[in-house]
Amino acid sequence: MTSRSSLLVDIGSTYVKVAVLRSDENIDAETKFQFPPFLSLAGPYRTVDPAVVLDVVEGAIASVLPEADNPDRILLSGQMHGWTLTDRHNEPQLPLATFGDNRALRPDNGTSRLDELRNALPSQTWLATGNELRSGLPVAGIYATDLSAFDGPLRVHSLLSWVAASLTGKPAFVQHTTDAAASGMFDLHAGSWCEQATTLVGGNARLELPRVSSTPEVVGKHRTSGATVFTPIGDQQAALLGAGLRHGVTAFNISTGGQVARLAETHAEDRCQTRPYFDGLLLHTVTHLPAGRALTHGVELLSRLQGDDAWAWAMQAAAEPVNHSLPQAHPTFHDQNGGGWSGITDAHTAEDLLRALVSAIAAPYVDSAPNVGFSPTDQLLFCGGVAQRFTPLPTAIQSALDRPATVAPDGDMALRGLAVVANRL
Repeated sequence: MTSRSSLLVDIGSTYVKVAVLRSDENIDAETKFQFPPFLSLAGPYRTVDPAVVLDVVEGAIASVLPEADNPDRILLSGQMHGWTLTDRHNEPQLPLATFGDNRALRPDNGTSRLDELRNALPSQTWLATGNELRSGLPVAGIYATDLSAFDGPLRVHSLLSWVAASLTGKPAFVQHTTDAAASGMFDLHAGSWCEQATTLVGGNARLELPRVSSTPEVVGKHRTSGATVFTPIGDQQAALLGAGLRHGVTAFNISTGGQVARLAETHAEDRCQTRPYFDGLLLHTVTHLPAGRALTHGVELLSRLQGDDAWAWAMQAAAEPVNHSLPQAHPTFHDQNGGGWSGITDAHTAEDLLRALVSAIAAPYVDSAPNVGFSPTDQLLFCGGVAQRFTPLPTAIQSALDRPATVAPDGDMALRGLAVVANRL
C-alpha cells in the first residue's frame, strides 16, 4: 500500500490519460487529453513532435496535481514501438516515430529496408525477440534511418523512456523489460539486448542502449512535483494486469486495436508473439486484430440515417438472431487497402451488414485463441473500451469458444494496472 498518493499516466495513441491513486488504493480524478496529431499523414512517416508530446503529458500531470496532495510517485504506461534517437543529454535528434511509421517499407535498390533487415540475420534470431519483424518496430525504423546524418553517439529511446527521462532533471538511462522488448532488439531467451540485431542496426556501433530492468526502477525526480518517476511499462501488459489476468484465462483486449493473450512461462516460438509480463512470466499474444477502428467506421457507414442513435441502433441490430445467410465483411477500414462487404443481395439490409461486420471482427479473435494456448477449460476475460461498451462483439467470441466469460469493469485498465504496480512498490 502506498503511504501517500501516486500519479498514474497512460500515454495512448488517442489519449494521454491521468489519474490519482490515493493511499487507500482508490483511483480518483481520472481525465484524458488528446494525443498530439502526426506531423504528416503523407508518405510512410508517422511521427509526432517530441516537445508537443511532453507538453501534453506535463499538462495532464499538472491538471491533477491539486488533487494529488504532494504525490510520492509517477508511474507511466503507454503505446509501445515508438522511438527516437537522442544525444547523451536526451535531446531528440529527430521526431518521435510511432508504431504506425512505415519508413522501412520504402524501396531501396529494388527491395525494402525491412526485407533487407529480415534477410540479414537467421529467422531464429528475430524469433528470439518475441516480435514478428514488421515495419512499425523500432528495429526496422532505425535500420531505415541514415545515421551518418548525425554527429556523436546516439541514445536509443522508446517513446516512453524518452518521456520519463524528460520529466526529470538527471535521469537514469534505464528501461523496463516490457518497454525494451517492444524495440524488436531484445532477446527474450537471453534476457538481454540481442547483440546481432543491435550491431546490424547500429552499423558503426554509435548507438547506446539503456540498461534493462525486470522490475520498476527510479528514473529520476519530476521537476515540478518532486515525485519519483519510475520506468514506464507497456500498455498491453498494464491493461491485462489491471483487468486481472491470471493463469487459466485467455484474455481479449478489444479497444482501438485488439489483441488476444495468455500467460505462459516459456517462449511461444513461432506460434505467436512472446512478450515479457511481470513476476518472471511471459505473454503469448496475437496483436493487430480488427477492433475499434474497424467497428467505428463500419457503424458510421451503415448508420448515417440514425444520427445520435447510431450506436444504439448498432447494438440492437447486432443482438438480433441471424436466420439467413450474411454477406462477407472485410473489416480493414483503417487499412490503406480499405475494406467493405461482398456478396450483397437485394435481400440484405443494413442490419445484415452490421451483423456480418461483427462476425468478421470476432472471427480472428476466435482463430487466434489456440495460437496463444487457449485450453478448453479456460475462462475468458474481456477488457478494453470496445469489449466493455459493445457487448455483441464479446458475445460472438464467447459463443464460438463456448466458455464462461467475464468483462472487466468500466474504467481504464492501463491505469488500474499502474495502480497494481504502485501498490507493489
